Amino acid sequence: MGCDTFQFCLDDRQIHHFQDAGYLVIERLFDDAELQPVIDEISADLDARCRAAVADGKLSRTYEEYDFEHRLTCVDAENNNISKSMWDMKVVLPSFFGLMTNPKLLDVAEQFCGPEVIASAVYRMRPKVRSHAWSPVPWHQDSAYFEPYCDMGLVLTVWLPLVDATEERGCLWVMPRAHKGGLFFHHPDDMAHYLVIPGKEFGDRKPVVAPVPKGGVLLLTNRTPHASFENKTDVVRWSMDLRYQGAALPTNAKITRVPGEAKSSATVGVPLACNPPEPDFLVRSRIRPNEVLKTAEEFIALRKNHTYQGATDRWGYSVAKRKDPLANPYKSNNTTGS
Repeated sequence: MGCDTFQFCLDDRQIHHFQDAGYLVIERLFDDAELQPVIDEISADLDARCRAAVADGKLSRTYEEYDFEHRLTCVDAENNNISKSMWDMKVVLPSFFGLMTNPKLLDVAEQFCGPEVIASAVYRMRPKVRSHAWSPVPWHQDSAYFEPYCDMGLVLTVWLPLVDATEERGCLWVMPRAHKGGLFFHHPDDMAHYLVIPGKEFGDRKPVVAPVPKGGVLLLTNRTPHASFENKTDVVRWSMDLRYQGAALPTNAKITRVPGEAKSSATVGVPLACNPPEPDFLVRSRIRPNEVLKTAEEFIALRKNHTYQGATDRWGYSVAKRKDPLANPYKSNNTTGS
């Protein structure tokens, strides 16, 4: 597909780097105006939570005088339940749909996933606040949380900070070129929060730090090992991670399947989706444009009404959580992302 069809086109060097190293930083994809609706809606959601906490006697004041980058740090010092309440997929906002369907972002996804683009079920919001014991995310591959059938396919992660993500603020680290084989061994961590790759699995491989400025994105394959560590600053490292795949992979998106696309079948071992606990949807299509999800209202209803379906638990992750049901209170059976 020629670059003249895209608002945002990657060059050959960028495509080669992603394919060879398993990751790519695009330093400027969005301008501030494109991110501001997301920031505004998150800020309004945080404000509502703070006001409710004050009314319930769980917070002394709202800290509304602080800006987006600092308010939650102040709140968290007094009551960290609010930051926990916004972690992962606990916040669903109309602006998220606008971000996930941004034409430039879909151009990037199409250049790797093909013209029939599925927004994968897994999206996360991460307000990484200083000194959170649960916010550092250990080394893992996203595919460890997905169905084994999809291991060697591409489920593209787009990691997107809403502030400058520096090493001090807890940006991601990646393990270059470690995506070219299958999966490393994983096990549940001691808190049953995450899956983790033991350090010995990497041998003499060396990680690299991947800072991303506001407006940029970090692209990862589903087999690229990555991690994030403590935020050592008073700036909240607000970020989102979004995922895309081609329609040829298994998906629970409510779309018409065409020849060459994997259709769920227990008899031949094709799962419902690469990550069946959460709902996929079609975001770009040339052959079935009428089946593309078009509005934020449809997106919110899809998430609200989706019927939970368990995924294959090859690492004993669900078992570990059942032993300590308070360790991870999220409905989803995975917390992939950083």
